[in-house]
Amino acid sequence: MMNFMTAEGTVANQFVKQSHELGHLLYWHKHGSVSIQIRQDKTLRWLLINDTLQSVVERNHPENLLFPHLQQLARLWHLYTPPNKVLELGLGAGAIRDYLHTTYPECDVLSVDNNPDIIRCYKRYFSGDHTCAVACMDVDDVLTNNNQYDWIILDLFSEFDAPLFLFQHQFYQQLRACLRPGGKLFINFLAEHESQLKQVTHLLITNFGKKPHIEQVPLYANHIIVVSR
Repeated sequence: MMNFMTAEGTVANQFVKQSHELGHLLYWHKHGSVSIQIRQDKTLRWLLINDTLQSVVERNHPENLLFPHLQQLARLWHLYTPPNKVLELGLGAGAIRDYLHTTYPECDVLSVDNNPDIIRCYKRYFSGDHTCAVACMDVDDVLTNNNQYDWIILDLFSEFDAPLFLFQHQFYQQLRACLRPGGKLFINFLAEHESQLKQVTHLLITNFGKKPHIEQVPLYANHIIVVSR
């Protein structure tokens, strides 16, 4: 499997494209139009939804970030004051929360996902901690519970289409209200069209009153967006 790793320690494009065929199958479940797989080899374990790779972790070091966009996020995180309280929207295999717990051990991280199957897979195959702070909730519910956070990390892409609420004013009003003064919003935005990125940028400027910082992930459609309250 090391042939599928880059010199930077990330999984290569070849692995991303072939991940639904590699390793051996640990788990498979289909509900409606959504199928979930967990696969692994000697060193890696990964989560797929409808044959699309969502998350991959190193089995012995799950805190290592193996996607280029996550490594780019981590470089940005280190520019800011360490957080005390983080809200993660979108769980996957828990790579972000594992990294945060290792890097900021005093930080309180709440991860939210609206798919109970994803949460069960995380607890059984990726975490081993059944008491961890993971909640099965819709985004709207968690953003209206009057809690405030130092960081909100948004990584909600299940396949290729952006969720519709990413293009709605109310969503960004709720995000801003859930950030403490000076708090940071980090978005992994998968732009299928340039117009989508422009629309999200406009929404952030309108609701946060400032222009966000945007970086494209080299060779990928991902854009990392950061804006402060």
